[in-house]
Amino acid sequence: MNFFTNAFNLFFGILMYGGMLLLGLGGLYWLWVAIQIGSFMMFVVGLFPLFYIVTVPVGAWSILFGVPDWVFRFFG
Repeated sequence: MNFFTNAFNLFFGILMYGGMLLLGLGGLYWLWVAIQIGSFMMFVVGLFPLFYIVTVPVGAWSILFGVPDWVFRFFG
């Protein structure tokens, strides 16, 4: 029983650290996309901590699935 508990904890520990890493990279990716499309406003929004609740998950989503069209329409 102890083996399964340890395996469960290891699996979800790796999942949680991977998620935190992905979110951290998502925030940086948001800024990178802003530089690539030349949007100063998108870059400023990415630096303002109040907007992290939107920019970080969207940046993480963009790493995995591509930048959503609404980001290009809104900022591009």
